[in-house]
Amino acid sequence: RQHLERRDPNKAALERELGWEPAPDQLLAAMVTRMDAQKGVDLALDALPGLTDLPWRFILLGTGDPDLERRAADFAGAHADRVRFLPRFDPPLSRRIYGGADLLLVPSRYEPCGLAQLIAMRYGCLPLVRAVGGLRDTVVPEDVGSAGTGFLFEAAEPGALGLAVRRALAAFGDRIRWTQMQRNAMAQDFSWEESAAAYQCLYEELVARRSS
Repeated sequence: RQHLERRDPNKAALERELGWEPAPDQLLAAMVTRMDAQKGVDLALDALPGLTDLPWRFILLGTGDPDLERRAADFAGAHADRVRFLPRFDPPLSRRIYGGADLLLVPSRYEPCGLAQLIAMRYGCLPLVRAVGGLRDTVVPEDVGSAGTGFLFEAAEPGALGLAVRRALAAFGDRIRWTQMQRNAMAQDFSWEESAAAYQCLYEELVARRSS
């Protein structure tokens, strides 16, 4: 965490742990999630098969809905060279994923806040999120000048998610741009100190308006 130079060895170690040879030039995407329709797991399982012409690997860690688990297992079995599905709750592994994966998919249908994208950014793992709720509030899209911290898409549809993954892959190919986005993400401060200061400023502004 907070040490970008550790990410390459972290990624290589994670890939070896999952039975792959390290591939630094291949984007490593991941989902660490509850297996539930709310989390958009089905969107990822529908979108990724249409992107097999591109260089990526995918890790899905989570447990929940039995039908989604079966779909994920079938997907991993059909693409064993690039997909791993781990049907369990495993906090230590989730941290290794945040520390080693390049991209975290959070394609939620709704998400009042969301923690996964915040943890991922802290580790320099860029979030790709649906532009909804707390996900929209906390991720700066890549097309906002040089301030981007991740990737957003609007519609809860596999096609929209697939296009966003393609954008992420294009950005990953530009190492200078990708590294800048990682640094931007790692510099985000979602602590209560920042929130409290913002609330105080708002309160003082409202008091001043009422007094004038």
